[in-house]
Amino acid sequence: MAFQQTLMDALTRYHRMRGDATLWQPGTDHAGIATQMVVERQLNAEGKKGSDLGREAFIERVWEWKEQSGGTMASQMRAWATRWNWSRDAFTMDPPRSAAVTETVRAVV
Repeated sequence: MAFQQTLMDALTRYHRMRGDATLWQPGTDHAGIATQMVVERQLNAEGKKGSDLGREAFIERVWEWKEQSGGTMASQMRAWATRWNWSRDAFTMDPPRSAAVTETVRAVV
């Protein structure tokens, strides 16, 4: 993660210094495959599977995990002094982002 973030930070700073309009949108994606794996492992440790819970209960577990771990990456990025626009921090499962994904999927399907 550090290498990827360093490259993006350097590119953002370079283009900003050239006078280009830049925005490095901060955000976290706790709806991705890695999160699914973490939550599935937690469930397995409890003797359950994700399919045992159903969609809504599984999403609740993702939100619980986000509350436990959500600030880790952001605090690392702040410590590294990356040039994120922190006032625009976003989370993929926030209602506006989730609605945008749903709208896009419906438009494509």
